[in-house]
Amino acid sequence: MKNFGRNFIIAFLMVLAIYQTGELWFGDFSNHNFFSLFNGNENSYSKNIAYTLNRLVINLGDNKVVCRGSNIYESEYKEEFDRAISTALTKGTLTENTGSVDWVSVLENRAVIYEYSCSFKGSDLNGIFNVQSDISSRIESYDTIIISPRADNSFMRVIFYDSEKDISSYAEIKSNSIIGKCYEATSAFAGPEDDIYYISSVENGFDIFSENIFLPQCETEFYTYNAIEPHYISGDVSMMEKNANIFFDNMSAMDYQRSDGNYTFRNETTVVRCYDNSVMEYFNYDAKSDNDNSFYGNYGAAINLIKQDKFVTNEIYLESYEYKDGQYTFRFNFKINNLPLLPGNEIKENTGLSSFIEVITSKGSVDKYRKYGCRYTISDKITLNSKVDFISAIDKIYAELYGNESETKPVDDITLGYIADSRSFGLSWLVNIDGNEYVVEAEG
Repeated sequence: MKNFGRNFIIAFLMVLAIYQTGELWFGDFSNHNFFSLFNGNENSYSKNIAYTLNRLVINLGDNKVVCRGSNIYESEYKEEFDRAISTALTKGTLTENTGSVDWVSVLENRAVIYEYSCSFKGSDLNGIFNVQSDISSRIESYDTIIISPRADNSFMRVIFYDSEKDISSYAEIKSNSIIGKCYEATSAFAGPEDDIYYISSVENGFDIFSENIFLPQCETEFYTYNAIEPHYISGDVSMMEKNANIFFDNMSAMDYQRSDGNYTFRNETTVVRCYDNSVMEYFNYDAKSDNDNSFYGNYGAAINLIKQDKFVTNEIYLESYEYKDGQYTFRFNFKINNLPLLPGNEIKENTGLSSFIEVITSKGSVDKYRKYGCRYTISDKITLNSKVDFISAIDKIYAELYGNESETKPVDDITLGYIADSRSFGLSWLVNIDGNEYVVEAEG
């Protein structure tokens, strides 16, 4: 028996040595760490820092563009796209400061486009895509990533573009199996047409836009869809208490107070307040250790707390973030029905929140967490018809702003999405002109 055990160990070490030698000679042989077979921690790329992405845009050619906003983080295709970006960062050759993106050239071929709602530093790529790369620090900033793979594995370019600054850099790799795998993964989007499809403003010659925008279209005269309904937890004491309990390790040591319709739950280090305007706040007064104060460490802490809050049932995405005086402030909004869901002006004014969720962190832990205590579902009773297309929405805004004037400012952005209300609601167009945002209801 002893000889058997010794022989097994020797055989194991021989296999491990052969594997590691293969890794040294054939770096592209495997995308996973060998020990993941035993510890279950497979490299999951950006799953470790999820929900930064607003939407995924896939250009299939022939003026066919598909957009995905919901349920993309657990998908196999996004994992393949993430792997392509990671490979470009670790094995590619970088060309810096190449200026604006030539969208006509990009859209002539198959392309995968990551659109973010805010700009990141290039060094943040290491945390977001779980890599160690010297290339990242040479990229100034980005809010868009464009992957352009060839079908035959011969060549791939990955562009890191900052649309606000109109600057870009790109990494290129050649003769790598990940290129063909990335190309093949886009085939998942070549199936039946969605109710809403997208076109490029540049490809279609719309010169009223300051840059390329992917514009939603519908095959039929009206886009018929179901309304969105809000569901509040405020006013239900038992629900508020259940929500507050999530943030306490020892619920028996928790104190509870009520004052003017507001509820406070506390212990020595934690305070949770539920207000009558549907806002819930969590404060952590625990002593901090000198932990990681990087973007990656703080964003991970914010995401972990939101995941802990089981009363957040809508998918989130990072709307914006800022860093000031050692603290990060992360703001999140929701996605539903493959489109963004944003708080309306009435909600913003009543709550003081500019997004549905706000998390303040420092040294890799959460200081403060605020959210609008409402979840949203697709109605199974209320059906609406969207009659206003993007041209009509822009015409309406132009008429209000400029009247009969011939000189107009270009549209910087236009988005189809949901603006939350206290009752059931439908789609709206959000039009950004010269830094100002205007809303046009899609029902007309």
